[in-house]
Amino acid sequence: MKRMVKILMSLTLIMVMAFSPVVSANNAFPRKSVEFIVPWAAGGGVDTLMRAIAAVFPKYANNQQLIIKNVPGGGGAIGFNEAAKARPDGYTLTSGTTPLITKIHMTPVPFSLESFEPVMLFADIPCYIMVPADSPYQDLRDYVEDAKKRPGMITLGNSGAGGGNHLVALAFERYAGIKLNHIPFEGGGKSFTALMGKHVDSVIGSSPEGIPQALAGELRILGIFGDQRLDQFPQVLTAKEQGFDFTGTMWRGIVAPKRIPKEIVDRLAQIFKACMEDPEFVQRAAEMTAPLKYMGPEEFGEFMKAEDVRWKELIINSKLGDRYKNLY
Repeated sequence: MKRMVKILMSLTLIMVMAFSPVVSANNAFPRKSVEFIVPWAAGGGVDTLMRAIAAVFPKYANNQQLIIKNVPGGGGAIGFNEAAKARPDGYTLTSGTTPLITKIHMTPVPFSLESFEPVMLFADIPCYIMVPADSPYQDLRDYVEDAKKRPGMITLGNSGAGGGNHLVALAFERYAGIKLNHIPFEGGGKSFTALMGKHVDSVIGSSPEGIPQALAGELRILGIFGDQRLDQFPQVLTAKEQGFDFTGTMWRGIVAPKRIPKEIVDRLAQIFKACMEDPEFVQRAAEMTAPLKYMGPEEFGEFMKAEDVRWKELIINSKLGDRYKNLY
């Protein structure tokens, strides 16, 4: 009888040890603040959206804070590299977004898509070109017409050379048969500050960059590079409605360092999905004109792989950057 009791106790202990990581992850994680590295200066699209998520994060994360840490430099490379090297315990995360993919293929960097584990996608946001309110350009048609007359003379700011917005601008430039003067900044926030100061003629961005200034009548959107108009700007035509069969979007997601335990990834996805569905965040996203779209870890991972192939082909075929210069 005693032997049977010992056996049962041993089996029980084994089961507890086997399931304890999952139980701990589901019930106790996080036990301290979680750091989210934004690889650009404050004020850009990713930064603003993640701060809105951070405002509701404690509700669903054991009252722990989501700390936003801006690490600008190298077109995002410095921040992404810091995140890739972080301990894979769920307490350091970064932005899973278009510029992560494009940066990998534009220049040699010490990380790749395989350096990160997908957590979730929460938005897919169309790009747009903005100008000051007193600009002579009323829409994309005016802009393109003048660009054809004055090749290389119109300055177009972006959030970093080789970033997603920059490549969308290059793709539109090629599509429209124009030549623009691309001016890189360390993040979307700085590019729109330059536009407000009229240091550049125009800027390409994505929500929520420039939206408050456009709502205040200080900036004008020339056209939307998406399939639909923005709810807050129903009068602004899409590029397609202006005769340009062209789209370009910036997706926003969350990734963690590779080798993070699956149960922690699932717990993070659960927390961030709850944040994404929180009424306070939904309202803030709407105010920032940020269309929300959810993908879980597996689906987001497949999506990123497809994006990796697409952007690599575009960069090589367009002979951009210097990572593949031996192929040009």
